[in-house]
Amino acid sequence: MPSTQSTLEAAPVDTSEQAEIKAMANKVADWQLANLDNLESYIRFISRETPNPRGWVKGTFFLGLADYAEQTGQERYTNALAAIAEREKWRLGDRLYHADDHLVGQVYMSLARAGVPGADLGPTRKTLDAILADKPKTQMLHPDNHNDPGCAKRWCWSDALFMAPATWWDAHETFGDEAYADYAHAEFKVATDLLFDKEIGLYYRDSRFFDRRGADGEKLFWSRGNGWVYGGLVNIMRTMAQDDPRREYYVSLFRKMSDRLVAIQAPNGMWRASLLASSATPPETSGTGFFVYGLAWGLNEGLLKGDQYSSAVDAGWAALMANVDSEGRLGYVQQVGDQPEGVQPDDRQLYGTGAFLLATGQILRLEQK
Repeated sequence: MPSTQSTLEAAPVDTSEQAEIKAMANKVADWQLANLDNLESYIRFISRETPNPRGWVKGTFFLGLADYAEQTGQERYTNALAAIAEREKWRLGDRLYHADDHLVGQVYMSLARAGVPGADLGPTRKTLDAILADKPKTQMLHPDNHNDPGCAKRWCWSDALFMAPATWWDAHETFGDEAYADYAHAEFKVATDLLFDKEIGLYYRDSRFFDRRGADGEKLFWSRGNGWVYGGLVNIMRTMAQDDPRREYYVSLFRKMSDRLVAIQAPNGMWRASLLASSATPPETSGTGFFVYGLAWGLNEGLLKGDQYSSAVDAGWAALMANVDSEGRLGYVQQVGDQPEGVQPDDRQLYGTGAFLLATGQILRLEQK
């Protein structure tokens, strides 16, 4: 079926209509739930991780759906996720150290908090304890050779800061063991010391991109790569205690990124795939979804105050809504990758849907104020 999505410019949307927002998000969630398996019919690039129900691609959708279910009190979504978790025996991914395989732990702990009968956090805790018993000490520079595992045992790429740290912080709050938070905080700081450009206020995807430049000669800061970090910061802060002495570290990073993001938002309400590019590019909804999620959350929590933030949220949300078609399919999602690349109107991915649902939950909260 042909897409009915817009291309570049998004017409303003009256976000005060909560019923309209919820109806749109339900349509998005329902379509994605109904299409968890026939991936070839709508995804242009399927990685080896795409079909994996315990991997990061589907895991990001599951996390967004769990959060949206909690924000809107829709048990049918919680029940759908619980059935998937039960089928997977509440296990994390198969790779002990790899951050991508830790994401679903956040989903499991969310389901346990929701009171799902039989929720089993034992496998998640067993994995984290195994890592603590033999902490990785690999170097943090990323190899160019995909066959070289290199630094993958640690959080040496920006995506990892969404996938793993909040799982560890959630485990700290759930099990009351300080060792989980200590590990997460130490490893997050190591990654940030390496990848965060303090002058620009954005993260490189990994060490390979320090000297690379984009088509406009700009430093190469990938939209979704920074979206992963920004969303990860929010998920950490949503989990950790308000009086935790380490909290200010994350608040400071969040505010620095927020200020840069509102300054570089494109006129169409999106963020460019290469964030500092000066030329016009197609919209890209996965990075935009995470940025709207984070900015709206910051406004809801009072960490961000000012018209520049609310205007950025309004424009970004309007652009996201404009790129959902009549069936509930979000378009313009850059495919699996590690850097800015082209994107097409009918490009879809489960993680784009997850980011959209995370944003929706915070938009609904914002509109209730």
